[in-house]
Amino acid sequence: MKYPENKNFYEAWVQDEIAFIKIGKGAFELITDLNQSDKLIRFIDSLDQNNSVKCLIVFNDAESLSDLEYDRFIGGVLQKRDSAEGDLAPCFGDKRARFREINILNTLIRHLAGLQIIVFAGIQGTVVTPFFGASLVADFRIAAENAVFSLAHNKYGLHPSGGLPFFLSNMLHHSKALEVQLRDRIDANEAYELGLVNLIVPDDKFEERLIGEAKKYSALSFCTIRDTKRLTNFSRKSINKYFEFEAGLLNL
Repeated sequence: MKYPENKNFYEAWVQDEIAFIKIGKGAFELITDLNQSDKLIRFIDSLDQNNSVKCLIVFNDAESLSDLEYDRFIGGVLQKRDSAEGDLAPCFGDKRARFREINILNTLIRHLAGLQIIVFAGIQGTVVTPFFGASLVADFRIAAENAVFSLAHNKYGLHPSGGLPFFLSNMLHHSKALEVQLRDRIDANEAYELGLVNLIVPDDKFEERLIGEAKKYSALSFCTIRDTKRLTNFSRKSINKYFEFEAGLLNL
């Protein structure tokens, strides 16, 4: 697969009946940059206006959503404190960046949730909490064998963002949803057993298999896909109330 020349934090394009969004390095810069994120949201919204597009594949560079990237971002916005204050709520030296991170990612999730085309999340490498949650908005999740979900928020005393509590509580039993969120990490095999991942593919066939799976669904009629998504999306309308509750809880 060839990618277009692009110096932004992501690449987005349409090829035949499939749209692509590739998240590159700088993912946390993307979800704290209003101009870049607005462009991405406009691209997402445009897909529902294009009757020739039936599927969207959102996938990541293997290193783009890692613990290292999360540590860099959180380390830059959290205020350092004494170890004796470990049980206190985290303090942010840069609240604006933290609030932008949450609000922009939540907005992206809402727009993806409302799409009337089939959405695939391609997952490879380590994926930290906010993007773990965001991946669950997809209709299907395909993971490379090397994929790991890191619940990195726990080591900073932060809440699980990216809509993770909402999606897990709708997909798993209450106690299992809590257990997963309070873990250190889960690998692709365990995620598959829990039903959080639909398919695991070899690392060296990752992009090829993503496209192959999308083509199975792009063979369906546009009307079938659109109406099925409209009806199935009905149960997801409460995501807006969830994000409002989260915002109130955090004083966003």
